[in-house]
Amino acid sequence: MLSDDSLQKLRELIQRIVEANTEDFLELAEIAGLSPIEKFAGADLRGVNLRSANLVGANLVDTNLAGANLTNANLSEASLIGANLSNAAMICVNLTNANLVEANLAGATLISAKLLSANLNKANLTGTNLSNADFGRAVLTSAKLDGASLFETNLGHANLRRASLTQTDLSGASLYGANLSKADLRWSDLRDANLVGAIVQETWFGHNTGLPRQLATDLRRQGAFFED
Repeated sequence: MLSDDSLQKLRELIQRIVEANTEDFLELAEIAGLSPIEKFAGADLRGVNLRSANLVGANLVDTNLAGANLTNANLSEASLIGANLSNAAMICVNLTNANLVEANLAGATLISAKLLSANLNKANLTGTNLSNADFGRAVLTSAKLDGASLFETNLGHANLRRASLTQTDLSGASLYGANLSKADLRWSDLRDANLVGAIVQETWFGHNTGLPRQLATDLRRQGAFFED
């Protein structure tokens, strides 16, 4: 049970929030004395508007951000382990060096997002729009990217070992030097994709759109498997 002093402080806090001339979530959080860097881990922030928010290094482990607006937000170095970002709007978001291990980004929109050196091990990116995103040197081991759009996306030197990329749009994507060993790219669209220097040992191909016969032959020689 709250003491009279604690109850009075709570009433004053509620009054300040009610009277605040803003709908900005971070401003309201600041009024409440809540730091997004420390206090939002595990919170339910479904549908919250964090457009252009500065969340560098924020602790958002297991936070529910489903349907949130994170367009142009800066989440570089943030910890989003196990976070729910399904169907979130994340256009031009900065996730450089962010930790997204086992995060759920299914159905999210990350057009032109920066994910340089981000860790997305075992992340769920099923049906995610990642067109023109930059995954340079990112870790996507065992990630699920089935049905995702990676149109003209940079995956240069990314680690996609054991990743699932079935029915994925990789047209115009750069996979230069990427590790695709034991990944599954069956039924994916590879028109104009750059596979120069990619590691394809035990990688599955087959039923691909835009895969030239000579390139398919070269991939077989490098250890790739093909489903007829």
